[in-house]
Amino acid sequence: MSSGMRLGRESLLTFGGIVVNAGLAFVVTWMVGRGLGATATGEFFQLTSWFMIATSVVGLGADTGLVRSLSRQRALGDERYLRPTVRVAVLPVIGFGAVVSLAVLLAAPLLGDWLGLDAAGVDTLRILAIALVPGALIGVLLGGSRGLGHIATYTVVQNLFIPIARLAAVAAVVIWIGTAWAAVWGWALPLVFAAAIAGIALWRQITAVDPQRQVVGREETKEQRRAFWAFSLPRGGAVVLERALDWADVLLVIALLGPAAGGVYGVVTRIVQAGSMLEAAMRIVMGPRLSAAVAQGKHDEAHSLFQRVTNLLIISSWPFYIAIAVFAHDLLGLFGPEFQSGTFALVILAVAMGLRNTGGALQTVLLMAGHSMSQLRNKAVQLVILIVMTIVLVPVWGINGAAVAYALGVLVDTLLAGFQVYRSLRFRTGIREIVVAAVLPLVIVLGGTLIVSYVLQDASTFWRLAGLFGVLAVYGAVLLYTLRRRGGPFGKAIG
Repeated sequence: MSSGMRLGRESLLTFGGIVVNAGLAFVVTWMVGRGLGATATGEFFQLTSWFMIATSVVGLGADTGLVRSLSRQRALGDERYLRPTVRVAVLPVIGFGAVVSLAVLLAAPLLGDWLGLDAAGVDTLRILAIALVPGALIGVLLGGSRGLGHIATYTVVQNLFIPIARLAAVAAVVIWIGTAWAAVWGWALPLVFAAAIAGIALWRQITAVDPQRQVVGREETKEQRRAFWAFSLPRGGAVVLERALDWADVLLVIALLGPAAGGVYGVVTRIVQAGSMLEAAMRIVMGPRLSAAVAQGKHDEAHSLFQRVTNLLIISSWPFYIAIAVFAHDLLGLFGPEFQSGTFALVILAVAMGLRNTGGALQTVLLMAGHSMSQLRNKAVQLVILIVMTIVLVPVWGINGAAVAYALGVLVDTLLAGFQVYRSLRFRTGIREIVVAAVLPLVIVLGGTLIVSYVLQDASTFWRLAGLFGVLAVYGAVLLYTLRRRGGPFGKAIG
């Protein structure tokens, strides 16, 4: 089987899991928004966003460090370093996480006053503090499994177990308790069990690769530790900035316009971020392969992999972003009429994210080539742009200003990463390849959704969305037929 076919099949498996994850996350968001209203939804997003940022801080970038280190060690035949590397990654995360958790537990009343929480909200902070270490460890442990090539473990734990358990828990508390704080408890609870599952899986995978438990000297371990954290800590800083980028605009909207506007904008951003699922699948599959190719000096193989992933991103993510841009008003109406005020913001973000994916998996290339510091600087620039422009534009344009601020930050980050990837590795995406990959999304999806939206402009939301799904079904069928004709230009573009 060719490397392109293996990449495609692994990506489809991972993509399937991420689709399930994104779909269930959408249902959880819908359940909170529909069941609790915009104000309570804003409160829900407020605490879960701070929690996601905190887990990124505690994770220290060790997840990506393990993906890169373990895949390189396997490629170079250095399996004896696997166990020491995992210990080097996991123990500091546990220690640092315990300190942060204790600090949050002790300072919960003060933090609650700062965030404007009531007594129940302060208790919820304490629950999240307990879940902080498991929440951070999940990513690190699953990063180890990815580095060893066990993509299915990531899919089962991250994309199936957590969202299914989370949906069940959140549904129970929304129905029986009906508060934003209880919804947060249900959202966080599955993380404890997921961390245990991920730890057992990684331990068994390492035992299968290195059953003899080969001994590594103290000096070698020190060198491994230095190399690991020299890469991982800058990546950890970038992850914190990425999580801040995911949530800072929502938090700023809440601060500037109140929880209700923050709830609307939070739903808008969650819908858009569902489109990142294919990029995430590509990153999960591509990361270990690219790291191994770079470690072995296979530059042409690495470049070919980057090009295929870029084309896959265009043909798979553009239809999603086109669909939510054209039918933004209808989709937001599913959450309730009050959420439809975010229609134009959703259009802005959909366009921005579609353009970002046109550049390809630039972030993965930077990381797997060892340029974690470059990515850290890029994310810092993007975050500054986001914060400054949000503060300037939100008082004037409301949540649409927040969307414009985020779009500007995304554009700058993509241009910086593209320049750095070309300068260091000479990787680039040609205009011809982009045009070939974009033909079907533009002709079928954009053309089809505009026609359906115009013809059914007076129809109910049900029939309009049914027409949208019909267009996407046609696109899927044509795409499948075209890909099977591997001799054509479109098939070659991703093969």
